[in-house]
Amino acid sequence: MTKIPFTPPCGTGCAAAQMELFALAAVAPAAPAAEFDFDAVDFVVVGDSGGKDSGATVHEVCTRADAAGQLHKVRVLHCDLGSTAQGHLIEWPGALEVARSHAEQYQVPFAVRRSQRWGSLWERIRSHGNWPGHFARFCTSDTKTAVGRDYVDEIGAELNLGRAPRVGYAMGMRAEESAARAKKPEMERNRMSGKGTKRVVTTWLPIHQLTTEQVWQIHRDNGIEHHEAYDQGMRRLSCRACPLAHTDDLVRSAQLNPQLFAEYAEAEVEMGQQFKKSISLREIIERARS
Repeated sequence: MTKIPFTPPCGTGCAAAQMELFALAAVAPAAPAAEFDFDAVDFVVVGDSGGKDSGATVHEVCTRADAAGQLHKVRVLHCDLGSTAQGHLIEWPGALEVARSHAEQYQVPFAVRRSQRWGSLWERIRSHGNWPGHFARFCTSDTKTAVGRDYVDEIGAELNLGRAPRVGYAMGMRAEESAARAKKPEMERNRMSGKGTKRVVTTWLPIHQLTTEQVWQIHRDNGIEHHEAYDQGMRRLSCRACPLAHTDDLVRSAQLNPQLFAEYAEAEVEMGQQFKKSISLREIIERARS
């Protein structure tokens, strides 16, 4: 593996400023990282959105895999969410390129895939007639989980094992982000595991016990590239207009992406469904302008 001599310009100040999507949970002292058995799987997929947690996750997986002599089993997957009807990217421009840089730094294969059913998350939202929410996270299930499952099947078919592939699926969820995520085990049987001979998938959360500062420290220590949106005041790199994001982050994103938010606001009126229970897109845009 190689390390790119790159120092994130955000430095320690940027790291200290990071806050998460949900209210922070009280997190117990970090337990020793769970050991992942690379010998027990045929390959490992790392989901990479281009965010800071993804960068740290790729580092942790590849570093441990390399130490075990199993780096050849690792693949990085970026789920492309597509564009709106007016051609605006749903993700942050450049997120795909940052994700690609993570894979290139550790010299592992990189793949970009999109839903086979939906042309974009925007198409899925408009078809549903409402926005994703905490209890209707079809944005994740339909454009990320399903895409990851299809990619697992794709690689399994390429390997032609003659049996169900055994797969590790690594994601960057952290206990610090929310009470719900704090309860998640570092490893568990993934719901995409198929019945019979389809697939056997184990979810792995290699940075589950890390704090935001520790995530940024991994970036600094290893010269891992991060997205410029963090330097522009964003605290997370979810979709540019995510109904699950904190209102302050949405206001900042609206300042940085006025055309995208204008299109979302039009859709909010057309669907007759408020973007976020606590605030409408019109109000977010007004705050951004003020």
